[in-house]
Amino acid sequence: MRVFRFLPLLLIFFYCSASAKEVPITLVAVGDVNLNRTRVDVREDGVYLWGKVVPFDKQLKRVKGEINGDINFCNLETTVMDHNDIKPADKAYNFKCHPNAVSAIQDVGFNLFSFANNHAKDYGPEGIKETRKWLKKLGRKRPLHFAGAGENIDEASEPVVFRVHGVKVAFAAVSNSTRAKEKRAGVASIYKPEPALKKLKAAKADIRILSMHAGEERNSKPVRVQRNLARSAISKYDVDIVIGHHSHVVQGIEHYKGGLIFYGLGNFAMRGAKNMGSVKEFLYERDFGLLARLKMVWDTGKRKLRFRKLEAVPVYDMHSGPHRFKKDEQAKRRIESLNRFSSAEFLGKGHGGVVFDFVDGNGVYRFAKKKAEPKSDKKKSKKKSKKKKRKK
Repeated sequence: MRVFRFLPLLLIFFYCSASAKEVPITLVAVGDVNLNRTRVDVREDGVYLWGKVVPFDKQLKRVKGEINGDINFCNLETTVMDHNDIKPADKAYNFKCHPNAVSAIQDVGFNLFSFANNHAKDYGPEGIKETRKWLKKLGRKRPLHFAGAGENIDEASEPVVFRVHGVKVAFAAVSNSTRAKEKRAGVASIYKPEPALKKLKAAKADIRILSMHAGEERNSKPVRVQRNLARSAISKYDVDIVIGHHSHVVQGIEHYKGGLIFYGLGNFAMRGAKNMGSVKEFLYERDFGLLARLKMVWDTGKRKLRFRKLEAVPVYDMHSGPHRFKKDEQAKRRIESLNRFSSAEFLGKGHGGVVFDFVDGNGVYRFAKKKAEPKSDKKKSKKKSKKKKRKK
C-alpha cells in the first residue's frame, strides 16, 4: 500500500527528470543598431531631426514585439556618452548616442551587444572608456552583456559569460577596426582573432557565440576573411553560432559542421545610414535587413546544443524605423534573395547554406533531427564488425 501511495510522486519525479534533459532557448539576432546621426550632439530626450526632437523609442516601436528571445543580440554601431566634450576622430563618420538611447534599445528587449565594430573608436580611447562605463552601468539595472572593445587587448578579447535558464553562454566579438594592443585601446581584430577565440574556447560555458564585424560594404558576398574566420571558429574553437554584420546588406547563412553562421544580417535600426530602399540597383536584394529567430535546445544529458528551427524575418526602412514588409509577396522576394545568398555561388564551392521555405511572412528552416539507429540494425552492424575482425 505504501508503494501505491508514493507512486504519483515517483511518476512526477521521473517526468520532470526526463523533461529537464532539454532546455529550450531562443536567440533573436539583428545587425547594426545606432539611434543618432554622424557628429550630431547627444541629448537625453531623443535625436534632433527635421527641426524637431524625435524620441529614441519611436525608431523601434514597430519591431518591439519581434525582440522576444531569451538572448536578443544587436551590434551597437556607436559610442555611448552623456556629453559632447570628446573630440571626434579624423574620419568620415563619427557616431555617438546618449545612454538613454541604449536604454530604449533595452526597452524593446535587447540584452546582448557587440561593441566590436569600426565605430568603436569614433571618439578615440576616451570614447571606448565612456562606452564601457555606460554599458556596465546600464547592465546593473537589467541584463546587458557586451564584449569586443576595450582600453587594451585583454579587455577587448575578454568574453562575457552569463546564464540563460541555468545554461552558461559565453560571448566574444571581433571586428575589422583598429586592433587593441597591450597599451592601446581598440577592438579584438578579425585579422588576429586568436586572443578572443582562445579565451572563448577556454570559457567555462555550454554555448559559445561569436560576433563578427567584417565584410565588404554593400556586397552580399562574404569575403575570404569572413568565411575562413567563421568556419575556423566552429571547427577549431568550439563556437556554436557566428553572427556577422558590417556590410549593411544581408549575406547568406550556413549550417557548418554542427554550427551556424550568419555572415551578415544587414542594417536593423541605423539612423545614420543611407536608405537602402532608395538605391535602384538594390531593389529586392540589398534593400532589406534581417531579423533571425533561432529556436534551439540544450541537451543537459549529452551536453550538446541542438538547433530546431530558424526563422528569417525581412525588415524594411532600417534608416528610420524598421518594420516588416506590408505584403507577403514583398517579403517572399527578399527570402528568395537570401536563399540565393546562401548558395555555393556566394559561399564557395561545396558550401551550400540554409534554404528557407516561405511561411506566413517569414523564411522558415527546420533542422533535421538525427534518427536513432534501430536496435535490430545495431545488432547486425555489431555482428558484421565481429566477422570482419575474425577474418583479419
